[in-house]
Amino acid sequence: MSRAESFPPILPTQPTALADALGAIRAQMAALKTCEEALRAALIASRPTAPVEGAAFTVTVCHNTRRSLDPTRLPAYIRDDPAFWRESASISVVTTLRARSQVAEGEGEEDFEVIERFS
Repeated sequence: MSRAESFPPILPTQPTALADALGAIRAQMAALKTCEEALRAALIASRPTAPVEGAAFTVTVCHNTRRSLDPTRLPAYIRDDPAFWRESASISVVTTLRARSQVAEGEGEEDFEVIERFS
């Protein structure tokens, strides 16, 4: 979905509308991620010996080895020394789907009067 028309042209400004928009986008992303994982698994299972060329994309399955440090195997004097650690701050934005009953209860609860001029 990289096409410009797939994105909302104007973002909502109300926090409640922003929350719903962000939640909807993240739900779409989760569905796409699930589909991506299934396609990735199918490509790996097909055991290609060369790049796989589609009409628009070429996929290459690469096998790599990665080394990582296991902190539990370090001596305690290194693990416990703050000189060997970095600290950083971050901001997280968490979205959770509200229960259907909560959404239904919240709809239409605003009190307002409609005043029409009769002439």
